[in-house]
Amino acid sequence: MSTEQKTEFELPPTNALRVYRWADLPNLTASALYRVTDPGQEPREIHASKHKRQVLEGLMRSPLYAASYCRLSDNVLPLRRDDGVNIGCKLYRNDPETGRQRYGIYFLVSTVELIEVRGVAA
Repeated sequence: MSTEQKTEFELPPTNALRVYRWADLPNLTASALYRVTDPGQEPREIHASKHKRQVLEGLMRSPLYAASYCRLSDNVLPLRRDDGVNIGCKLYRNDPETGRQRYGIYFLVSTVELIEVRGVAA
């Protein structure tokens, strides 16, 4: 009888984006207004610009690897803390590209919609 056990690890979403540089995210940096909606809460509006907007737009399109080369957490944390955007981070094991034993992927839990860009309705 073998004592060896197979361990299967959950794979990250196939559409998760590994951000090597800011140009990998949407090239949208102008100030914009968004509507954020969470179950059981009133919708609220937030403003985002520069890298904070790039990260939010990126999350609206696909999950993002947390351990990126652009320090996404510098923008994810204020979106969570200051703007109340519910951004989850799921942990995975054994990143084949970097060799990290553990890594995370950010994903939007809140529903986020673009309302307007610099006074122009979207």
